[in-house]
Amino acid sequence: MSWLGSREVVRSYADKKLWRSHHGLALQTAPFRQLAFTLPACLVILGGMADPAQAEVQQPQRIVSACRGNGPASAAGKIPDGPPKNREAGRLAASAAPLMFAGGFEKAIERLNQAIELDPDNPHFRLNRGSAYVGNRQFDKAIEDYDRAIALDSSSSLAFLARAEAYLKIADHEHAIEDFGEAIRLFPGNARAYMVRGTIYANKRVYDRAIEDLDQSIRLDPECPTGYLTRAQIFRLKGDPGRADADYDHAIKLDPNPGNARTFVRRAGAYGGKQDYSRAVEDLGHALKLEPRNLYALSNRCLFRAILGMFDAALADCDEALRIRADDANILHIRGIAYFKKGALDRSIDDYDAALRIDAKKAASLYGRAIAKRQKGDVAGIEADISAALALKPSVADELAIYGIK
Repeated sequence: MSWLGSREVVRSYADKKLWRSHHGLALQTAPFRQLAFTLPACLVILGGMADPAQAEVQQPQRIVSACRGNGPASAAGKIPDGPPKNREAGRLAASAAPLMFAGGFEKAIERLNQAIELDPDNPHFRLNRGSAYVGNRQFDKAIEDYDRAIALDSSSSLAFLARAEAYLKIADHEHAIEDFGEAIRLFPGNARAYMVRGTIYANKRVYDRAIEDLDQSIRLDPECPTGYLTRAQIFRLKGDPGRADADYDHAIKLDPNPGNARTFVRRAGAYGGKQDYSRAVEDLGHALKLEPRNLYALSNRCLFRAILGMFDAALADCDEALRIRADDANILHIRGIAYFKKGALDRSIDDYDAALRIDAKKAASLYGRAIAKRQKGDVAGIEADISAALALKPSVADELAIYGIK
């Protein structure tokens, strides 16, 4: 699905929502928009690292939350009673976590390689390295690590959750659905698994089935704004704006006084979903005052400003985001939308091309490129792009129509 905000509306490197047990097992929650810049996997933090989600309202220890930190240790499978067998391995693994949170994935992988050499049968080290590989866009290697972690401990709901999200990165939706199902079977209180599985069904245009999963996620985690944001987007795609707006309003009610950039970004996603783009831009401005390099906020404000016709300001936001992360397909795609809205079709196509060189399976960029070419009168390759986009994500036409790309 194509999402705004933080989850993901939607997950970000600036949005490090961690799930942590009493032994320090952490799950970074992924936001649900294609602007996401997060680690959608499990991290085992060995040591006293502070939880960036401390400001969140604490959930009872009975669920894996869709958007907040903390959850029951039983969701993690077998957790050692004491420190790792090899103390140096534990130290190396612990030192990798802050590197990952800062985007230093290659250095984190090096540390985790050393930890695994010293303690090859520790499933948590494999989960950590899998997360680092995901952040480094080495998805096949990530899945190999998750396979090994599951072989070492098949009782971990979080391991299946992590592998499912890696499968999503390579558009292997069927395997992802299987793993989300197993994550739920092992731990029925996995609200996040229900939510993300629901987005897969939405991508497939199976909207009623998607809403069933979101209903269950919200029942488990009713204080999580992300669940309502996700369900609202599905209602919007299904053509039920009344129920969509009711969910957006509820999400806004749950974020009445944002105290950090992530929460401003999330609330901006709700305003954007309601098509109150001016309020969305205002919230993103507050987020950027707190975190001037927040890629979520810059990219989303680029999009909303383009919708409002503020093209120069929109492109300035996207350009700034690309100065921070030049090879990000999501930001290039958003700038492609901004150029499209401005009528600069050649520049739009150039950005879609660039996004697809990074991520050849980016359905939204395939579809957007086809529509831009059609508006130019250039029919070469249009049908192939549309067919490939719809095969990858049947809901893509519904999503881009919301932004006037049709």
